[in-house]
Amino acid sequence: MKKNRLTYIKNILFPCLLFSIITGIFTGVLIFLFKVVSSWICLIPQEVYSYVSKHPLEIPLLTAIAALLGLAAALILKFCQDCRGGGIPTSIAILRGFIDFSWIKSIFGLFASSMLTFLCGVPLGTEGPSVQMGTAVGRGTVRVFAKNNPAWDRYIMTGGACAGFACATGAPLSGIFFAFEEAHRRFSPMIFMIASMTVISSMTVMNILCDIFAVEISLFGFYTDLILPLKYIWTAIIVGVVCGVCAIAFTKLYKTIGNFIKTKLQKIPFILKTVIVFAAVCLFGVVSVYCIGTGHSLIHNIMYGHGIWYILILYLCVRSILLIIANQVGVTGGLFVPTLAFGALTGALCAQGLIYLGILPQKYFIIIVITGIASFLSASSRTPITAVTFAIEALCGLGNFLPIATGVTVAFLMIETASVPSFQETVVEAKAKQQHEGKSAYIVNMHLTVMPGSFAVGKEIRDILWPPTCTVLSVHKNSVPGEPGISEGDVLHVHYQTFDNERSVQMLEALVGKQPSKSDMHSHIGGINHEVPEI
Repeated sequence: MKKNRLTYIKNILFPCLLFSIITGIFTGVLIFLFKVVSSWICLIPQEVYSYVSKHPLEIPLLTAIAALLGLAAALILKFCQDCRGGGIPTSIAILRGFIDFSWIKSIFGLFASSMLTFLCGVPLGTEGPSVQMGTAVGRGTVRVFAKNNPAWDRYIMTGGACAGFACATGAPLSGIFFAFEEAHRRFSPMIFMIASMTVISSMTVMNILCDIFAVEISLFGFYTDLILPLKYIWTAIIVGVVCGVCAIAFTKLYKTIGNFIKTKLQKIPFILKTVIVFAAVCLFGVVSVYCIGTGHSLIHNIMYGHGIWYILILYLCVRSILLIIANQVGVTGGLFVPTLAFGALTGALCAQGLIYLGILPQKYFIIIVITGIASFLSASSRTPITAVTFAIEALCGLGNFLPIATGVTVAFLMIETASVPSFQETVVEAKAKQQHEGKSAYIVNMHLTVMPGSFAVGKEIRDILWPPTCTVLSVHKNSVPGEPGISEGDVLHVHYQTFDNERSVQMLEALVGKQPSKSDMHSHIGGINHEVPEI
């Protein structure tokens, strides 16, 4: 028993704490720097476009400058292809083992290309690159401090991604839930330990630096102490239904535009498409600065009741199309805050309609908007727990838990009933397909022996991040019956689908130890219906 306890501390608890804290510290410093620089850069396009809208003769020059910014961004993304598109879906695909990436190139490429995105005003957010940079820091920690233990890679990257999310949004609890609801869609004690320790250490560093340099740590700086009376709780149901419908429409629009770009515009070079996107954003920015940008300023204005209903609809349509096109082309930037902006626009339209009909007092406008943000987030990403938690943490929604939870639940039921995949999952699936384009998938059944001192020893099946689609069909125990966890000498029968069996085998051997020889692995490759060889 004492030996098992020491093994647990040495092989599980100690690495969890050490690698998590190191990753959290570096992520906190990096995201603080990214946040300070990006917040300053994001102010520039608002001032420039506001000026040029009053001096239309400057439009050609400004469009040419935007095109040059697009060219610079495209050249960076040509070299750092891992940095293309939304940072959160990319990180999820990495954490689940669907795709691989270069962590050093990602950190520098994401930082540089994101600044060009924000400088032009492309409607993408800062949180996506933050999550992916946190993921890259996690991999860097393992590569530098645990080079001989590659099995820790996906765990520590998960912690880095959670830390990046928490630092970018100022919502640590939501950052921890990111690991369960979005990254891996399951709970395990190991994932919880790593995610929580990384988030705690990164937020500690973030708070210290923000206090020293007088930087606002929260994503939004508004507050409300109003509580929606129970007699108006039905309004949250309306908001949930509308947000659910809008999320369904948004997801289908994303697929439609994506298919059009991949089929009809396939022959247009990536660089040219990026330049066109930047130039188009410039023209819309001259018309209205609320059509572009991350969405922070738009959400702030909506919260305080600014905006006529038909203008809000215009913003919703223009921002949706620009965001989808930019993301499908591969421009660097996050989808989280722009998604919150869609929820704020939808909630504001619902609130204006209810107030106009005289069935909701004006003072509860902000609560309906917050409910709309959480409901749209829940439906678009299928993360109801994260949506409620984020609304409480970042949107001052603790006193209005009931209407927020009601709207979130209704919106989630809408997307579930329609059987439409979440927006995030759609993007993750597209990235995985792009990574394996032209390759053939096949099924593998394999028997593996757990080697002495390997990563899997002492861990439960649920705690291990197996390769994608890998299922442990059975465990032939070679230890005392009833002994918890996986033990040395146990034989695991695994089943998975893969596009690259060599990489899948490497991932498995990182978990259970190097097999003595390929013949000892007892693998069988073929179709779904085939006999599995006996040991």
